[in-house]
Amino acid sequence: MKKVLLFSIILSFFISLAAIAYETIIIDFPKNTKWNVAFYRNIGTEAILQYVPNGESYSNWTQSVIVHSYKDYTYTAGQLSDMLTAQLHRQNPTGRYQYLRYTDYDAVAVRSTNTYNKISAQSEIFRTTKAAEGLMTIQYIDKNKNRFKQNYNTWLKIIRDARTYNSYWRDNRILNKSESYEL
Repeated sequence: MKKVLLFSIILSFFISLAAIAYETIIIDFPKNTKWNVAFYRNIGTEAILQYVPNGESYSNWTQSVIVHSYKDYTYTAGQLSDMLTAQLHRQNPTGRYQYLRYTDYDAVAVRSTNTYNKISAQSEIFRTTKAAEGLMTIQYIDKNKNRFKQNYNTWLKIIRDARTYNSYWRDNRILNKSESYEL
């Protein structure tokens, strides 16, 4: 009886840890810049998080980083990237995506567009990657093509190096939970 009770206590402890565990994103923004959360919403198995430079907002921005996560997704990163880039291309067909990487676990594409149907011209880096709990996209968008070209290598590295953090992994801790968002 004591073994059963001990097993039940240990099992309930690990179940409660899983219930409070979360996955979040770590993005190393450029030094000497301040980026703020402009939008965050977690609905069911999907979450969306938008960062903009300090002083800009959800509806008025020149640059943005958007993270969208999909828990328990059945597609590969490449397949999801194909679906989403096709959807974005239909919204503004003035620029095609060029893949820099395309695997089942990670896909990176870039494009620049012109203004089309009231959608501003923009340049973007679009990454789809496998996370512990599903898939996520990380998208850097800049409405200024010249700035995008000047900072392309910096932002490509930032987007490629963005990584997930899982609260139940003990070898990697985030001390400031106010900057963590459940994905």
